[in-house]
Amino acid sequence: MKVGPAGRSPGEDRELSAHEKPDMSRIQLPLRGSRLSLHPLEPADLEAVASFFADPEALYFYLPDLLLPRNRRQLESLMEVWNDGRTNFVFACRYQGRTLGLVTLSDLDPLAGNAELGIMIAGKEDRGRGLAREALELILAYAFNDLRLHRLYARVAPDNQPSLELFRRLGFVLEGRIREFVRRGDGYGDLLLFGLLEPEYRQSLKG
Repeated sequence: MKVGPAGRSPGEDRELSAHEKPDMSRIQLPLRGSRLSLHPLEPADLEAVASFFADPEALYFYLPDLLLPRNRRQLESLMEVWNDGRTNFVFACRYQGRTLGLVTLSDLDPLAGNAELGIMIAGKEDRGRGLAREALELILAYAFNDLRLHRLYARVAPDNQPSLELFRRLGFVLEGRIREFVRRGDGYGDLLLFGLLEPEYRQSLKG
């Protein structure tokens, strides 16, 4: 249920001005929940999730990433792009002292107040326990409170039922369908676009 960083045209790869950059200096990390915490990505975190990125079957719903297994060096190169510290940020999701997944904020545009949200839980034994929801609740608070974003969005495969239910429970609204956006096997698959606005997030906290 990852939503990977989208591609940019050369004209979009520009240096952000001072007023456009998120003020990371005043943000307290790690982000801590009742059971888990989100930390800036470190080399040891990659070791914990390396097997996930080496397994094409596990990557099937980690969209729109290619179904290509990656070794440790390739994974490090990938994370340099996904975690550039400018518009893309990766957080390690840690539970009881171990890294169990990643949470991403991608294509962050401070001026427009938008970012794409993604999450992966590497091990099957850690799924279905509410840990993904807790991780997303932490990143939503971080994005709307600390980064003062206005809108978060996510792309989810139509047959990824656990992810669809998760985003809907968090208040995300189905905004549309991106047709035949990813190649899987001999065909192409659609993605569903979900979005959450800051006022909708505030309303969801009221129950």
